[in-house]
Amino acid sequence: MLTAALSTVVSCSKKDDSVQLAPSATALASSQASPAAMAWHYAIDPKSATHVDMPGIKEHIKGDTTAAKGTLDVVGSDLAQSRGTLLIDLSTFSTNTFGNDDDATQTRHARTWLEAVVDGKTNEDMRWATLAIRSIDGLSAFDVTNVAATKDGTDDVRSVDMVVHGDVLIHGHKLQKDVPVTVAFRYPSGAAPTSQPTRVDIKSKAPMRVVLKEVDVQPRDTVGQLTAWTTNLVSKVAEYADVTVTLGATPAQ
Repeated sequence: MLTAALSTVVSCSKKDDSVQLAPSATALASSQASPAAMAWHYAIDPKSATHVDMPGIKEHIKGDTTAAKGTLDVVGSDLAQSRGTLLIDLSTFSTNTFGNDDDATQTRHARTWLEAVVDGKTNEDMRWATLAIRSIDGLSAFDVTNVAATKDGTDDVRSVDMVVHGDVLIHGHKLQKDVPVTVAFRYPSGAAPTSQPTRVDIKSKAPMRVVLKEVDVQPRDTVGQLTAWTTNLVSKVAEYADVTVTLGATPAQ
């Protein structure tokens, strides 16, 4: 019993002290391709989603966001020059850990800890998690027009793997992240590979890990005030969240 108690004390200490906060920020500079690059311009599909896994000692919290916005500039002839600014709506984050009414309570707690929705009110200052793409490398192909198309229904699809490097803003804190993704460029059947794709789909190849303490995601009461970590919370809440994205984009108007 004494060993278990000491272990819990150590765990609580780690929640409080082991990780430093990331630098504070209120916004990120947007990211666009150079005007000389002749980019295709896209708007992020507002129904784009992310999935979040937070494996704790006693609970494996799972949840999803269901809304997004932003812009994407795709340079088809040199994909490394592509840029974009993507925003995920944390006010839509909902958990599906239990598959029962407990998910509604956990969802309310999660949104409060994120300060995205507090006491039923959406907080616009904390609502959006933002990724600004600063560079791209690790490309399986540099020019999408040289990629052989595969069929998906009536679409021709040209897929390219890449690693996106960018600034991430979550809960008022700025991080640098490397995100491996697969990007599928979709065309009408038989369309010239030099034509603009009618849709771009982006999917994570591996999760992006966010350490919760780095972005000050901690226990908060119903009005958003910080509260103490309890032994019960320590056993349930993970140290980190693994985030995978499924984003779509269509030509901007």
